[in-house]
Formats: sequence, C-alpha cells, structure tokens
Amino acid sequence: MYNIVKNQDDLILQIKHYMLDNNLKQKDIVVRTGLSKQTISNLLNGRSKNMTLDTLFMLLNALDCNLSISLNKNDNKDNTVKDQ
Repeated sequence: MYNIVKNQDDLILQIKHYMLDNNLKQKDIVVRTGLSKQTISNLLNGRSKNMTLDTLFMLLNALDCNLSISLNKNDNKDNTVKDQ
C-alpha cells in the first residue's frame, strides 16, 4: 500500500513512522548519516523546511530504505492555471 505524500511534512511523518516501527532513534540516524544531532532533530521535527534530495537520500540510506515514486495525474480540477 502506498501513502500519498503531498509535502515535506508528510514525508517526514512517513520516515518517523518507519523509525518507530524499526526501533530507530534520532541518535542512530546521527551515527549513520554523520549529520549533527541538531540537523537531524530539525529535519524530523519540521524545523527545516527545505530538505535537499541529497539529505533525503542520506536519511533513506541510514534507514536502509528505498524511495519509490509514482507520478499520477492530479484528480483535483482546481489546479488548472487560468488566463489573466
């Protein structure tokens, strides 16, 4: 089953759930990534709003996870751009 991720907060929530399910703590991620404790804390608590793809992949590697992306047409018709 896939969860729809609409923003960085949704993605971080997925990572936190994975960490809980696998009994991983922030300090484990610090050791595995080499990032500072403060950086990991900021990322996982939503205080860092512009995570780079490099940082995301660093986190995923530390969690021994892969990222799957499926692009689907948005069903919401309100996202169309209108002429001004």
